[in-house]
Amino acid sequence: MEKFSMSISFHGRVMKNFMTLILWIIFLPVIFIPKLRNRIVPMNILEFHKKLKFFLYSHVNGGKGMISIFLALTVSPLLMCTLIFVEYARIQSAQAIIEELMGSSIFSALAHYDPYLDERFGFMAVRQDQEESLDSHYQSYLEANVQGFGKAISLSGSSAEGKNSLIEPLVLRQEVFEYSELSVPINTLEEGLNIKELLDYYHKKNPLQICKNLLDSGNNVIDITDSAINMAKSLKEYCDEAKKYVESLTKYKEARKAYDDAYQALEEARSRKDNGEEISLDSYISEVDSKARAFGTATDDLKERLSTLKGKERDFLKSKEKFAKGLDELLSNTQEFYKNQYGKNAIEDPFLATYNVMNNQVQKFIDNQQKEIYNDGKEDDEKLEEQAKKLESYSAEADGKIEGYIVLSEAESIDKITAALYGEMENTIKGSDSTIDLVRSLKDLLYQIIGTKVLYDGSLDSNLDPSELINQSGVLDLGTAEITDSVVNLLSSIWQFLMAAADGDFFATLTALGTFLKSLVTFFKGIFDWASSRLQNLGRLLSGGESLGKNFLLYGYGVYNMPNRTNYSDGSSLTGYEYSNIFEMAGGTYNIGFLDGDFWHYPKMDNVEGSDKLYKGAELEYLLTGSNSEKGAQVGTFFNGFLLRLVSNLPAIASSDWITETSVTGPFVVVVFVILLLLESFIDMILLVNKQSVSLIKMKAYMSTEGISNFIEDFSKCRGLNDETAKQIKKGTQDTADKIAAGAKNKIKSTFGAKPKSSKKSDNNDSKTENAESKATKDTTKPDNDNSNSENNASKATKDTTKPDNDNSNSENNASKTTKDSTKPQNDNSNSGNTVPQEPKKTTATEAMGLKDEQGFMKLDYGEHCLILMLLGTNQDQYLMRLQNLVQLEAKEKYKEKTDYHLSKAYTGITATTEYQLNEFVPITKSTGGFTLDCTKTLGY
Repeated sequence: MEKFSMSISFHGRVMKNFMTLILWIIFLPVIFIPKLRNRIVPMNILEFHKKLKFFLYSHVNGGKGMISIFLALTVSPLLMCTLIFVEYARIQSAQAIIEELMGSSIFSALAHYDPYLDERFGFMAVRQDQEESLDSHYQSYLEANVQGFGKAISLSGSSAEGKNSLIEPLVLRQEVFEYSELSVPINTLEEGLNIKELLDYYHKKNPLQICKNLLDSGNNVIDITDSAINMAKSLKEYCDEAKKYVESLTKYKEARKAYDDAYQALEEARSRKDNGEEISLDSYISEVDSKARAFGTATDDLKERLSTLKGKERDFLKSKEKFAKGLDELLSNTQEFYKNQYGKNAIEDPFLATYNVMNNQVQKFIDNQQKEIYNDGKEDDEKLEEQAKKLESYSAEADGKIEGYIVLSEAESIDKITAALYGEMENTIKGSDSTIDLVRSLKDLLYQIIGTKVLYDGSLDSNLDPSELINQSGVLDLGTAEITDSVVNLLSSIWQFLMAAADGDFFATLTALGTFLKSLVTFFKGIFDWASSRLQNLGRLLSGGESLGKNFLLYGYGVYNMPNRTNYSDGSSLTGYEYSNIFEMAGGTYNIGFLDGDFWHYPKMDNVEGSDKLYKGAELEYLLTGSNSEKGAQVGTFFNGFLLRLVSNLPAIASSDWITETSVTGPFVVVVFVILLLLESFIDMILLVNKQSVSLIKMKAYMSTEGISNFIEDFSKCRGLNDETAKQIKKGTQDTADKIAAGAKNKIKSTFGAKPKSSKKSDNNDSKTENAESKATKDTTKPDNDNSNSENNASKATKDTTKPDNDNSNSENNASKTTKDSTKPQNDNSNSGNTVPQEPKKTTATEAMGLKDEQGFMKLDYGEHCLILMLLGTNQDQYLMRLQNLVQLEAKEKYKEKTDYHLSKAYTGITATTEYQLNEFVPITKSTGGFTLDCTKTLGY
């Protein structure tokens, strides 16, 4: 009972305390909130206090339990905050846990990557040939992971989808960068190649400036060549009319002599008759009258021929005046240019020198024939007309003897004089027979080499089905077809010029020369237009720092991971994937070394619609050109490489001793230069497609005395050429080299390609004597005014006594030469009496890394030349589109029996969304409660 009453008492106290708490909770706001107190308790405070006191003592047991109330008021907010913090911690913990679980589940789903893309391309993407979907994989992994954390979290729903597929260019670019950073050998180029050294050498040689000089020089002489052709045409007409005039003059003399003889016979007959001899004069008179009429006819013909001849003579003089005026203006206008560029007179240009000699020859003819030329022939015309009228009505019985008129306005041997002038000018323009023979040998060698079947590998003949491509990037137009056409026209004009020169006709030779010049200008304009933007890009890339590395990574990926015509059978990517697998997957049939397609029958670069599903091996060429035709891609790459070689070979050919030290003079200097340039560049491409390496910037050309042995050695390594063809080319090259050596003279120089003189002496000029320099300057500036030996003057005018650029003028070149090379007499510019040994120069970093040798800078193979071409001219967006096409084609063919592969589903990341509930901390009922949350997370490779 006591226990029960205690219980009641305890419960009573609890109830009182509880009621007190309730009242305090109700009245405290009234007490402490003024507005509420004024509204609810407007009564007197004392009255209110009494009522409150009565209530407390009647129902709440007075003021007992107040401390409990204040304690509850104090602890409740603290407890509330504590519980809030606990719940917040649970939420944060749940979020962290679910994110970790989602990340683990996404990574588990990403583990189902495409093994082919990884092995073949080095790309990571979700595989498409699996039975379960990406979402199913994710959900199963997530549910398994959540179960490991008990019942604190309940999943409400989840989903996953692929993100960032390889069809997005930015995603593909990032994949390429990430893979290439550790695989493409960019560090060697960045660390080993002295960029400043390369730029300095490039700036010194400046092939673009050489190309522009050739173009400007060609443009300069085209108009004057047209004037020269007109002068040659008028001279030819003058010569032809002079022949007719002399023939008429001969007939005139014969008719006059016949008339004189007949008249003399008549006089003798009259004398005999006067002496008493019985003789009839009728027959004599009739004979004289007959001869007089014939004499009159000859006089009329001579008068007509003389008038026509004087007209042709005036036409010739007018054309000569126009030619001389144009030549003087051209020499005057270009004098400053040649002084600045070459440090010499404009007259030393081979074309201008030749035309100057021709002008001197014509002027000499005019000076020697002043009496006749400046006689307008009117007096002769009047006298002959008067004589013709007399002879027309002449009667031997009534008229006396008519003395035949002697023409004063033309020399009797005018035909020989004009023919001699024509011959002199013909010899000036055509050169010697040995020159023609040498140039013809070079031309034959060029025709033989460009006729070699090397344009494409016949085993690589796919024509892609355009419908199979996910991108239509279009064919990159690099002007290949136009340049090739200009080369064909140039070769044709060279052949016509040689034929005309061999035939010996001055007018035909000069006309062919004009055609050659126009073809030359078109050719070099095409090269200049192609090269100007790309070489500027080269300078910008080399000095761009980070952009150079990024571009090397992007394009280097294609070079080192895509097969090309030189390695599709035995090469492999940086991942170790063998390219032969692609060839076999495409259904190719091996015919190794089956090179086909020559220059004369080159296929166009047009897209050819075919039915093939895959390229067989020219994928790098596709990245460069974008042609759906595998042959077209190879041909396009070949000729773009040919253009690159043309530009980079300009300095080496310009300083080749086959140009600077031959007996070739006049316009043939330019012809030889063009032939050697085409030869050198085509030989480079033959070597490249046959797995050889060629220096990007040469210091020594194959087409030179020193370089010919290197050519024979390198050419012997080519395995893709017919043995007989290779043998003929080597023999033809050696024979031509022997002819050049046999006809070489004492360092005859050509303005074309010559390096502009510097006001300062180069390093290797220190060993030259002061007198030698002064003599060289005197020889180069000596005007050509000696008309006594015009052919010698023409030859002398084209000589250039300055040293070529690569003739030990580059100290870096000297540094790279071995002791053996430095002892060669052709490279030794020191005085023979100087026995002081020179200290060896330090080897540069570029040389130490093998990126520079005595032949030039950066010896690159076929693929690396393609890398340079892409760096210079391939748009990144087009490049990535083509790369996407190749990945799509290969992967689709690989998985054709398992799934319909598409690059848009080659996801490199997963985005997952999960809804979950945070369960009650202390569950009271069986139902789940708590907060519902969601989380989205994206992860990728």
